[in-house]
Amino acid sequence: EHPPSRLDIMLRLTKTRALAACSRPLASKVAVRCLSKSSVEHANPNIRSSSDQLWYQFHNFWPVQVPLSMQMPGTPRAEEGVEAAEPVTQLTTLPNGVRVITESSWGVGASMAIFFGTGSRVETQVTHGSSHFLQHLAFKASVDKSHFMMTREIEMLGGHVAAGAGRDCIMYAGECLSADAPALFELMAESALKPRLEKLDVDNARALVFNDHQNQMKNGAGAVQEVLHAVAYQGQTLGASVMCDPHAAEMMQGSTIDKFLQETVSPSRVIVVGVGVEHARMLETVEKVFGEMASSSPAEPELATYYGGDMRMQGEPGQAHIAIALEGVACDDKDMLALATLQSMLGGGDQFSAGGPGKGLTSRIFRNVLSNPEVLTANCINVSYKDSGLFGVQATCDSQYADKTVKLLTQELSRLRKPFTEEEVSRAKNMTRSSLFLNLETKGIVCEDLGRQVLFYGKRRSGKEIADQINALTAADLSNAAQRVLATTPSVAAYGDTGFVPQYDEIAAMLQK
Repeated sequence: EHPPSRLDIMLRLTKTRALAACSRPLASKVAVRCLSKSSVEHANPNIRSSSDQLWYQFHNFWPVQVPLSMQMPGTPRAEEGVEAAEPVTQLTTLPNGVRVITESSWGVGASMAIFFGTGSRVETQVTHGSSHFLQHLAFKASVDKSHFMMTREIEMLGGHVAAGAGRDCIMYAGECLSADAPALFELMAESALKPRLEKLDVDNARALVFNDHQNQMKNGAGAVQEVLHAVAYQGQTLGASVMCDPHAAEMMQGSTIDKFLQETVSPSRVIVVGVGVEHARMLETVEKVFGEMASSSPAEPELATYYGGDMRMQGEPGQAHIAIALEGVACDDKDMLALATLQSMLGGGDQFSAGGPGKGLTSRIFRNVLSNPEVLTANCINVSYKDSGLFGVQATCDSQYADKTVKLLTQELSRLRKPFTEEEVSRAKNMTRSSLFLNLETKGIVCEDLGRQVLFYGKRRSGKEIADQINALTAADLSNAAQRVLATTPSVAAYGDTGFVPQYDEIAAMLQK
């Protein structure tokens, strides 16, 4: 017998589909009759619709529909309410100097982090790029575990881990169920303290570093931030790039990274944070991992010196990315919260964002800058470090409109010299406080906030305490902070197609108007 041809198969399929189509109405009528009969035999007050009957047909038990007005056992009445318990924060310093801070939290999850008080600002010409490499060596192979084993053990715990390097710290973070927090923390500490630095590991990290460099060249908004820091601090301390230079990446070796760790990481620069973990339990785990870490006294980082100036870097043609900044304030400065409020007042965003112009946003940049179609994005810059900071504006536009964009940006900065109305001061303070509390709803952000506060202040300031300080600000406080910033030397950075960006002297003159 010959096998069926393609035509025979297609004819059979067509006939089958036609029969199925014809049988559907009949099946539907049979189902309705069955449901009707079932409704008589199984009368139940919970049955409200045919879908409930269908549920019974498949599951053989009745669905229970609880009225929304019914109070569930063990829960308070809606009109009574329950006041949320204040989170409890505890800070302990181990004998060798490692600081452990925890905060109680709702839920069954835990968020943890290890902070090393080091970063690109303390790198030398020899160790440049080590922080960037450590970021990509994190949670890979360690001295005692292969990459597969490290990944497998994290997965078995249901953990989520990440690492990041910055100018002033390196952070290893992880999240999991509170019951598994000690086990995950031990893996985090192993990855942070004992990364495997063999040639294969460094080569794998090198490929990721090169990839980051290529991506940054395409990300104009991020690239102009690097240019801005470089010109503001003349490439020193905070001006040292977080991104490893391609030439340095090509020459990087494991011994260089190990040298950087030995020279810059000490117990006094280690901060361990836990949110949603009992303090005693966290302390026991940290002592087990970091307790034997030998005390040392590495040299204090050099204080950052702000210079200002002008720097342009050519990139892809078509768009210009421009940043104009002045010297801001350090994290512990009295004007820090005033500048944060001014940042909310200036605002910013994208030309085509969901909350764009005409959709209720009243920040100055939205009303006065993004209302011009030539400007694609515009934002206020406010960055604070332990000993310095930057405050200004940043925008992206088509290159031929760079001159107009710069004029719009400088006008917004210059307008900060004029008195503020009570209405916009009140609105800016409310926006700053709401943004603060919204961020503190996320355990991961709370965890990072705890670590950075201990790193910079040596203590924890609660969200309520900071919100009260913001609420106490006056229009005069904002004016004083603005006048202080505007009196400093401007820093101008441009990336991309920079041919139409005005000269530095012109921009400096615009800021004085």
